[in-house]
Amino acid sequence: MEKIIDTGITEEMLKENTFPKIKIGNKLYDVNNKKSTFNKIQAVSSNKELKEDEMNEKIFALAFGEDAAKEILELDLPVENFNYLSFCVMGAITGEEPKKLQAEAKKSKN
Repeated sequence: MEKIIDTGITEEMLKENTFPKIKIGNKLYDVNNKKSTFNKIQAVSSNKELKEDEMNEKIFALAFGEDAAKEILELDLPVENFNYLSFCVMGAITGEEPKKLQAEAKKSKN
């Protein structure tokens, strides 16, 4: 007898394309969590030729879209909030808790 593993991914879910959202202030921003976007973000993250600001701009543009990324970057968030936002983006894409990702990053630095 063949074994079938149900992923829980339905046809409706494939058609809906509902993205996770990140709330900044009173505004919600969609985060593109598709595998193709994640792959592009990974490529940008590993590009040693990019300066950190350039890398963040490209990652946010991929995750939020150009207009939303520009709007978010123009908020000129405090460094601590900006850093946490980066973990929120990756959490939205991967389904992980941002605080967990942040803790893991701190551990790997030590």
